[in-house]
Parts: sequence; C-alpha cells; structure tokens
Amino acid sequence: MAVQDAMADDGAFRERLTQKSVSPLWDVMANLVTETPQPRALPHVWAYTDIQPQLVEAGQRITAEQAERRVLILENPGTRGDHTVTDALYAGLQLVLPGETAPVHRHTQSALRFVLESEGAWTSVDGEPVQMSPFDLVLTPSWRWHEHGGAAAPTIWLDGLDIPIVQRFSAGFAERDGNVPANDDAVSGRTRAAYGANLKPTIGHDLDTDTPLFHFPHAVWSKSLAEYAAKVPADAHRGWTLEFTNPRNGGSVMRTISAFVTMVPPGMKTKPRRQSAGAVYAGVTGSGTLHVDGARFNVGARDVAAVPSWAALEIENTGDVPLVLFSYSDRACHEKLGFWKESLDQ
Repeated sequence: MAVQDAMADDGAFRERLTQKSVSPLWDVMANLVTETPQPRALPHVWAYTDIQPQLVEAGQRITAEQAERRVLILENPGTRGDHTVTDALYAGLQLVLPGETAPVHRHTQSALRFVLESEGAWTSVDGEPVQMSPFDLVLTPSWRWHEHGGAAAPTIWLDGLDIPIVQRFSAGFAERDGNVPANDDAVSGRTRAAYGANLKPTIGHDLDTDTPLFHFPHAVWSKSLAEYAAKVPADAHRGWTLEFTNPRNGGSVMRTISAFVTMVPPGMKTKPRRQSAGAVYAGVTGSGTLHVDGARFNVGARDVAAVPSWAALEIENTGDVPLVLFSYSDRACHEKLGFWKESLDQ
C-alpha cells in the first residue's frame, strides 16, 4: 500500500486498533517519555486558619465512629478528584474530639501523623500507646494496627500517606477491629526505650518489625535541629535540614515515605533546588515564603504546602525568628527504584 493510501485509510486503521484494544505509540510517545517530570499537581498552600474551622464543623456533623477517620483531604487543584496532594502522595487533616476514639484498623498504606494541635491525646501502634504533643511525628507503617484517642481538647494532625502509590500497584489490603491481636507486651514507651538513642536490643523478641521506632517527639527533634544549626553553616540550598531515619537500617523513616525538618535563619533565602520527588511542607515556627517555580506562597505555623516534582523551590525566611518546616516526600521510593534526581542552581 502506498504511503498516501495508508494515510487516507488512517481512520479505519485506528478503528481496527481500537477494536483490538491496542493503540499507536507514535501518538503519545512525547507524553510517555518526557525529558523532565511533568507532574499534574500544582504548587499550592492550604492556610490552617482557613481549613481549621471547616474541620471543627465536620466534628459537629459526623462522629469519629461514623467516619472511621474524620478527615478533610487536601485536594491538589491540579489533580482534583484523585484525592492526592502531589502526584504520588496523599494529605489530610484529621480531627479527634475529647472522649472520642478513632477505631483500630490496619492497612497496606504507610502513614505518618504530624501533630498540629493536641493536649494529651494519644495514638497506639500494635497496642503500644504514646502521648502526642504539637509537632510530634508519629508513624503507622504498613500493616501495623493503630487507633487514636482525643484528650482535653480537640486534636488535629496532618496525615501523610502513600495511598496513590499503593493504588497504582493495586496492592491495597485492610483489616478492622475483628482481627486485633491481644498485644499483651505493648508497654508505653517501649519502642523509644529500645531504639530511641541510636541503640537497639540484641534479643529477637524486640526485632519483630523492620520499622521499630514510630514516635519522634518535637522536644527531641527540635533540640537536635537547633544543636545542628549551632555547629555547622546553613547550606545555601537547604538551610539546615535533617532527615528522620529508621534506626534499624539508617534509611528512610518508612519504606515509601521520607520525612525531614528544615530550619532557615532570619533574612535567608535558599538558592533554587529541584528534586524528582514531590513534597509536602508544614509550618512549625516562624513565617516565610516558598518560591515555587517563581510563584510565591506564604507559610506560617500549621500551614501546609504542596511542591510538585521537579519544581524549583526557594525557601525565604521573612520573619525575625528561625523558620522551621516539616516535610515528607516520596523520595524513599525514588531512591529504591533508581528514579532519584536533584538539581541545585548556583
């Protein structure tokens, strides 16, 4: 068949392909194999003062028991309807009221809780309870039983999960309270005592999980960050940044999610940095501006920001006290799969 005749028959040819459930790569090659990441997620900030009243109203409309988890999902404007904060990550703000308990369950998805408001609230992982204070990091790694309870005042935290990653692999499983084990040896503070000081037990009984430490108190990590900042100069691209790590192997804090804290001193604006992983930032102290691909987003305590993959990020401290930010990303996946790339502008 001559080329001209083949092109004239193109419509019929494509219809036959459709009927056979195949499609021509040449139509979509440029979209499938791109020179740089092309995230659908957009840079965005959720001001805590805007979202917190809506969460309080949700507490008046539905109980924690009815909802199983009373959460407002942070929907990225670029992926609306997908329930994602970046292309590969989920974020939500969860509320537990005094006297309530968020029912126990476990699931394939790995989750972190970055506490925003709490007066003596608790969470438990595999039966071990811990008290949650503002800006504590609490993990519920994949397939670990967990539940939460409110205390003297409404408790709110930022949920970060790998839900989109698990969905992409169609690998999600979940179990609820009918299967909860007795956990007779779950003693409060046991895991921090065993793993919280760069030490680990030598007996096998304490080595039953590859993610043993699940509570990183603000009182501990903030002290480490301040001591680190006092000893070394701020990096031009990162300020002072520390990564939360798994004491078992020194790697990312969970298999699919990496977590960090960053401090930028007053008057500093970091140089542009790009990373292949999408990231979510939450303000802890101070005030500043995230410059994301040239757009400006103001952040303060408890505000949450999405920074898509390969976006140029500059962090500027616009206040007179250190700007401290918590962040989590899918860097752990990128590193394990060989996807990780970073670019530092000079």
